Amino acid sequence: MRDFWKLKGDRLIWIIVVLFAMISIAAVFSSSSFLATSRGVSKVSIFIEQTKSVLMGFAALLICYIIPLRFYRTFSFVIYGASVLMLLMLFVPGMRAELNGAVRGIKIAGHTLQVFEFAKVGVILYLAKAMELWGEDLAEFKQFALRILLPVGAVCLLIMQNSFSSALLIGVISFLILFFLNVSFRNLGLTVLILAGIVLLMFLTYHAFFAGRPERQRTAVGRVFNRFGTVESRLTAHFEKEEADLATLTAEEARQLKDKDRQSENAKVAISEGGIFGKGPGKSTQRYSLSMAFSDFIFAFIVEEYGLIGGSFVILLYLIFLFRCIRLCQRCTATYSSVLIVGLAFLITTQAFLHILVNVRILPITGHTLPLISHGGTAYLVLSGAFGMILSVNRQLDKQDLRVMATSTLESADINYTTTSQDSYKNE
Repeated sequence: MRDFWKLKGDRLIWIIVVLFAMISIAAVFSSSSFLATSRGVSKVSIFIEQTKSVLMGFAALLICYIIPLRFYRTFSFVIYGASVLMLLMLFVPGMRAELNGAVRGIKIAGHTLQVFEFAKVGVILYLAKAMELWGEDLAEFKQFALRILLPVGAVCLLIMQNSFSSALLIGVISFLILFFLNVSFRNLGLTVLILAGIVLLMFLTYHAFFAGRPERQRTAVGRVFNRFGTVESRLTAHFEKEEADLATLTAEEARQLKDKDRQSENAKVAISEGGIFGKGPGKSTQRYSLSMAFSDFIFAFIVEEYGLIGGSFVILLYLIFLFRCIRLCQRCTATYSSVLIVGLAFLITTQAFLHILVNVRILPITGHTLPLISHGGTAYLVLSGAFGMILSVNRQLDKQDLRVMATSTLESADINYTTTSQDSYKNE
C-alpha cells in the first residue's frame, strides 16, 4: 500500500498536469472579469474557486492513480452502466438541471453534475473491456453491431437531444479507437454509412414534422430533435457566413445562438490582437465582452494575452501528452490497457483540438471546454480522473517491466552459475 503513494509513471505527463494547473489558475483569474461582474463577486473569489477546482482535480487524479488497474478491468461494464443510468436520470423532471437551454446535468445534494463527462469515460471503459473479451470475434458485422455499435450508439442517442456535439465527439473517439486497433475496415465503413443515413433521416424528420413548430418540439418525441435546429443554424451561420434562419428555433435558442456568434467574433478579435507575443498577463481587452472567455473561449483569451507563442505552447503540451500516451500504449501487452490509454488520450486531445479549432473559427461553435485549463467543474474533475487512469496503467507497466528485468537477471545468474559449475567440474 505504501507504494501507491510514491508517484510513479511518466514524469513528463506529471509535469504536463502541473503546467496545465498553473496555466488554468492564471488564465481563469485573468479572464474572469465578466464572470465576476455577472455574479457580483470579486476576481479574487474566482481565483480561490478555481484554485479549489484545481486541487479537487488533482485529488481526483490521485484517487484514480492509486486505484489498481484490475479494478477498472473488473468494473468497466458496471461503470458504463452507471453512466447510462445517469443519462436516463436526465429524463426525470425533478432531477434534471437546465443549462443554456438544454438539460445537461442532474441535481444531487444541491449540486449539478454534468453527466455527459462521465458518459465519455464510461464508453471508453466499455470499449476497453469489450475489445478484451470479444476483440477476436468481431469479424462478422452482426457481432460487431451487437457488442460495439449498439452500446455506443445508445449513449450517443441519449446525449444527442441535449448536446449534438458531445454525441458526435463520443462517436468520433470510438471510431478512432476501433481504427487504431485495426478493426475490420469493412465493418467501420458500414458503420459510417449506417450512421450517416440515420442522421440524415433524423434531420429530414425534424424538417418534416418539428421545424418551426415549438409546440411539437415540447412533446416527448419532439425532445429527441431538441438540438437539430440549433445545429443546423450554427452550421449555416458558420459555413455560409450569413445570418442563420432563427425562425426554426425557440426564442431561448435564438438568443443563445446570437450570443454564441457574438462571442465567436470577439474570440476572433482577441486572437488577432494577440499577435506573436501577446498583450501581456492581465492586459486583455476582450475579457470584458467575451462572456465565456474563462471556459468555451479560453484558448482565444490565452492567445490575446500570451500571443502565438503562448497558444503554441498549449498546443505543444497536448501533442506531447498524446505522443507519450501512444508510447505507453506500445508497451502494453494486454488489449484492455492499450485501449484504455489510447481511448482516454484521444478523448483529452480530441476535445482540446476541437476547442481550439472552434476558437480560431475553423469549426462551428460546439461549447466544449479546454481540458484541465478551462474554468473548473464536472469536466475538470472527470478529465483529471482520466489522467489518473492513464498514470495508473503506466504504474502497472513499470511494475511489469521491473518483474521482467528481475526474472531476466535471475535467469542470467542461473545460467552463469550453471556454466561456472560445469567449468569447475571439467577442471577437476
